[in-house]
Amino acid sequence: MKRSLLLSIAASLSFLAFADFSGAGYYRVHNYKTKRYVSVIDNRGRIDYMNTTADLQAIRLQKDYSQVCADPASVLYISPVDNQYQIEAQGTGVYQIISHYLKLKDSGSANGEKLYNAYGELSGVVKYLGDGQFLDFVDLGGMVTHAKGDYIRWFITPVSPETDNFFGVQPTVECDGKYYTTMYAAFPFSPYSEGIKTYYVNNLCNGMIRLEEITGTVPAGTPIVVECSTDSPTTNRLTVGGTADKVTDNKLTGVYFNSSVGGHINRTAYDKETMRVLGRCADGSLGFIKDETLDYIPANKCYITVEKDSPDEYKMMLAEEFDADVEEITIDGYSTYPADVYNIHGQLVLRQATSEQIYTLPAGIYISKGKKYVVR
Repeated sequence: MKRSLLLSIAASLSFLAFADFSGAGYYRVHNYKTKRYVSVIDNRGRIDYMNTTADLQAIRLQKDYSQVCADPASVLYISPVDNQYQIEAQGTGVYQIISHYLKLKDSGSANGEKLYNAYGELSGVVKYLGDGQFLDFVDLGGMVTHAKGDYIRWFITPVSPETDNFFGVQPTVECDGKYYTTMYAAFPFSPYSEGIKTYYVNNLCNGMIRLEEITGTVPAGTPIVVECSTDSPTTNRLTVGGTADKVTDNKLTGVYFNSSVGGHINRTAYDKETMRVLGRCADGSLGFIKDETLDYIPANKCYITVEKDSPDEYKMMLAEEFDADVEEITIDGYSTYPADVYNIHGQLVLRQATSEQIYTLPAGIYISKGKKYVVR
């Protein structure tokens, strides 16, 4: 009995969330008493069968909405499965982890909204999930199974750009009056506020990156660069939801987690020799650069992978600019060659080629030593 009960409770290990009965959709969940919001910081859980306890530290509870509103980990997809619920977030879900769903029940209402309890139950034994941090002034709380009263009551609110429960982009880099960040979200989305554009990287070589704009909906699980006209999530809102075909030629890699919580360490170490992250190049332009101060890739951010001894900086160029910047091939003999030569898709076609070898290439556009050339 204890094992089955704990399995039901532990369905919330990495994905505590609750759904009203309006159907499947994207929601945020916050505690009625403490006003702290649920977010997912790890995709792993652990059950102690001997002591009949469940590890809930994969759930972060946070009060500061200025942080929550721009946190992809706070957006939960909730869908009914018979009289239970599947919860998905940060690239996985309750059922995928432990083969069980959540149960919930009505817990009254407040401020015109329904309230819910989430619980595990077997043969009349019930364990409720609640916020165990009772100090109001503390920003972060902790999920427990021994809380009572209002601490186990939760609001479930749909995410919408037209309400206070919006998702907004928080830029990290400013360049030429515009604001940028990378983002890796488990949900699809499209721009809602004016001035937002989304891009992926489909080519990089010789210190240059080609940005391809995504128009319409960005598919779920797509690492991207986001351009905004302001530096505030409030005015950089997205519409969460929609459908789109998967992007197949993306050179960006995304990271969902950067957790240092004991028992839930889940992070990607930054390797300055083989990774580049969004930043300002030495000349002030936007690019992907070697960051000498970074230890780990931040949660829900992206990087590009490069070979060792690659340039420290890769300047970002829009597709039109990248493709238009073409010169007739000019080879000044031994002063600049041998050198590596790439095709327009960033694939190496000749390594340490001589000028004579380059002349033998089929007609087309090639990249070498940071410039694009035409061989006719």
